[in-house]
Amino acid sequence: MNITDLGDFYFRNQALLPPGGMPQVQGTGAHVADTSAVNKKGKLYKECQQFEAIFAKMMLSEMRKTVDKKGIISGGWAEEIYQDMLDDQYSSTLAKNANLGLADELYRQLSKAGT
Repeated sequence: MNITDLGDFYFRNQALLPPGGMPQVQGTGAHVADTSAVNKKGKLYKECQQFEAIFAKMMLSEMRKTVDKKGIISGGWAEEIYQDMLDDQYSSTLAKNANLGLADELYRQLSKAGT
């Protein structure tokens, strides 16, 4: 028997529900994300997007450190500055267009905190 989801698991012909009956992600105990509306034109959401861009830049910078630079194309100090500015643009574009979800979730959490 191959169980791919909690929804497929039955005990004595009754579906087993996670504790509390809340939807979860494949039995991991993690709850499904809140799908409440997000005001994408508000100031709070713009700040959340900026945070997501900072996080994306940190990821890009750490990933770039794993690339081995040897030979002719190691550009030195000027390349480092250019690469940093390019990473800023990449991260800003990622935050606006890639729908990573961090800004949405952060917005939901912060908007709940304000009420």
